[in-house]
Amino acid sequence: MSYASFTTQPPRALILGAGFTAGAHLEALRRLGIPVAGVVASDPSRTEVVAQRYGVRAYPDTWTALHDPAVTVVHDCAPSDVHVELNLAALKAGKHVFSEKPLGVTAHESRRQLDYARVSGLRHGVHFTYRGYPMVRELRHRVRSGELGEMRYLRGHYLQDWLLSPRNYNWRLEASAEETRALGDIGSHLLDLARFVTGLEATGVLARLSRMHSTRYRPAGPGTPQVPFEVEAEDQATLLVEYGPDVTATFEVAQVYAGHRNDLSLEVIGTRGSARWQQEAPEQLWLAHAGHPDAVLHKSGLLCADAIEHMHYPAGHPEGYADALTNGIRAYYAALAGEDSRYPTFEDGHAAALTVTAAARSHAERRWVAISDLEPNSPPLPSPSIPQGAPL
Repeated sequence: MSYASFTTQPPRALILGAGFTAGAHLEALRRLGIPVAGVVASDPSRTEVVAQRYGVRAYPDTWTALHDPAVTVVHDCAPSDVHVELNLAALKAGKHVFSEKPLGVTAHESRRQLDYARVSGLRHGVHFTYRGYPMVRELRHRVRSGELGEMRYLRGHYLQDWLLSPRNYNWRLEASAEETRALGDIGSHLLDLARFVTGLEATGVLARLSRMHSTRYRPAGPGTPQVPFEVEAEDQATLLVEYGPDVTATFEVAQVYAGHRNDLSLEVIGTRGSARWQQEAPEQLWLAHAGHPDAVLHKSGLLCADAIEHMHYPAGHPEGYADALTNGIRAYYAALAGEDSRYPTFEDGHAAALTVTAAARSHAERRWVAISDLEPNSPPLPSPSIPQGAPL
């Protein structure tokens, strides 16, 4: 990548947050050779720990960090309930933004960010990791080429178990029913994956949300019993999603299913065949065609060009989450360098938020909800089949 459009210096990144995703972004930036100006989080002690680990500056506060002239790109890895505040502040400070998903905890929040980003002239991206896997690119190629015939059904799930116990605690558990939890946190990944692979826009949703535990417990300090609190958001969700008149999807999302660590799966079913990708076996793609034996493809140099471009290592050399994340960040910075690079933007983040919001409303009102009813006066979002990240 050549950053000729940056007349004085190449882009320098700022990391907002000090958790798991912040570390993942820092590792990817280091791998790509992209300079990091520093890091800042809500907890100064955590800021110091991360800054020392990666040898970057620990900013004293967010305002100072966002207004540092050395910073050109902001990676928002903070909790999702402050994404709207931080992303808008970064854009207003003249910084490009690469945000963690979900873009906002409601469609209203994601719309505010999208509208501002569009008029700012700045680059805006969202970290939808699973687009970056080579076999997802192969699945997309085979679906879009018509190999499976006409699409009719989608089946998918994203299942985890890390919040199975009522005494497992994470800040996400404090979400309101409107914000959602499992749906916004991991459901947004599943919804974006389906949209990216198929090129289809969700048009209607019927959803049921549920909680395994109505009461959970938050830490109260060393040597102090955990404090109970009432949970508002869901542990599990079941969605029936329409993609126009001809395609229907059944999706399930949960963070309380024992034995499911990070079980993301998407299957596309057409009139001539089916194909399925599973994140826990990321280098394989299952294929079935009428009248032929089932087949399992493996990552190799025989895949489509798009899949090969997303491979870091030869066949037989495993790669996964970190490599997919690196692919996404590389695509974003390639666009900053003026290349015709495709990456998920705030438009894609808002598309996922609309479906999540429709699902929450469907559950609350016990009815089908049309996506168009959420924003009746807004123009439709660009199709995901159109290259994203073209120069602004």
